Amino acid sequence: MLKEPTGETMGTQIDFVGFSDDCRVEGKVDLEDSRLADMLNSSAKIVVRDVTVVSTLDGHTQAFDKLEIGRDELDIVVASGPRGDPKRRLATKPNGVTMKLGPYCAEGFMHAPPTANPVRGFSHRPAMVAVTDAVLEYQFCDEPVSQWFRTLLVNREMAVSLRTVSNPNGMQFGAA
Repeated sequence: MLKEPTGETMGTQIDFVGFSDDCRVEGKVDLEDSRLADMLNSSAKIVVRDVTVVSTLDGHTQAFDKLEIGRDELDIVVASGPRGDPKRRLATKPNGVTMKLGPYCAEGFMHAPPTANPVRGFSHRPAMVAVTDAVLEYQFCDEPVSQWFRTLLVNREMAVSLRTVSNPNGMQFGAA
């Protein structure tokens, strides 16, 4: 089956930052869909170019011209590039969530239809799920790191735990 283009931004090169169990991967990807989330959800593997892999255990780095990464190797990806077609967006309600994915803890807002329970519906969502106004916590070289991101794409298949929270990171939605 041929995949129809879903946006005019296809073929655009965008920044890529992904977190695996023991490293951070930074580089560029050729956007093959209208959004990074759509591309990750439609393909089991992606190719990252001009790559730097940074060990979260000891900080050492390795550089590669290109690296093929399976979606099942990524716990979290930082959303970058276009947000997609505004006409396709649905009305949603932000729900505060916290989740554990491998060595990472992400807390922020997961968007779902107003009457939906984000925890119960989590297993029915695509593999990569957006969490906005997110704080990501992890260890880097045995030191705690806490970083804020506008949007993280969390790999639902790698989630160890998920629960709702009333006020993620002490923030109100959109306050950042």
